Amino acid sequence: MLSVRLYTGIIDHHYDDEFRRQRKLSLSILKEFGFGKEIMEERIQAEVSVLLQQILDVKSLAFCPDNVVMSRVLNVIVSILFGRHMEDKALDELSSVTHEFMYSLTDLFICDMFPVLRFLPKMRRGLATSVAAHDRLLHIVRSNIETSDEDSFVRYYMNREGRKLDREQLEYITRDFVIAGSETVTSTLLWALLLLAGRDGQCIQERLWKEIDSQVPRDRLPSVADHAHMPFLEATIYEVMRVGTVAPLAVSHCTSRDTTVGGYFIPANTMVSYSAVIFYT
Repeated sequence: MLSVRLYTGIIDHHYDDEFRRQRKLSLSILKEFGFGKEIMEERIQAEVSVLLQQILDVKSLAFCPDNVVMSRVLNVIVSILFGRHMEDKALDELSSVTHEFMYSLTDLFICDMFPVLRFLPKMRRGLATSVAAHDRLLHIVRSNIETSDEDSFVRYYMNREGRKLDREQLEYITRDFVIAGSETVTSTLLWALLLLAGRDGQCIQERLWKEIDSQVPRDRLPSVADHAHMPFLEATIYEVMRVGTVAPLAVSHCTSRDTTVGGYFIPANTMVSYSAVIFYT
């Protein structure tokens, strides 16, 4: 399994006072960098402009959009975490490693549920891949923490914690934001592209185009302020998220009290994960 201290970061942290403190601290810093404000929209629109140009550059040739979408989404959270955008080569590496780690977790989740399977050759290879990808991801995160700008999530976090700073906690929180801020958004956008590119999506594309074109001037990108005037676009977004629901139960949960599920007793404060069951089904 991954060699990490238990309950580090946010995603897999036990729901206790320290988790609540870390969550509150992280959220307050993110708000300073525009989370939920117009400045956040500006960061996203800047990356959307780059994405549109990259699509135009292929000159209508068929191509797989995975990497370009992932890179642009990732650069939004990277600019907040480290205070700067990454160059394309470094961004591609981070994107590739993040993607590889996320998709290597299947075997890890299964072995968490059925530990005896870790002795099977296929599972051992899968676990080795997951560990290697995680180590590479942490190496990239640590390197960028070292060189992060003063005006960044990382530096604000360090200054807020002061002498209480737990360096490993910072590394895993940063890792969690890289994963959570890229993979889920990328998957949702790719679902949207897939559904709209299908046979039934052609008429929807046309309706979306007409609605957006009637409400948004050609000299700017759509904004959140426009959504009230574009009900069909909003309905389409909700439908994409309904059809392509991303990781609804992937994050571990914690029992708040003693309970029984399917005849099995689960004591209070037990971390529970549904991920392996999801992957099996």
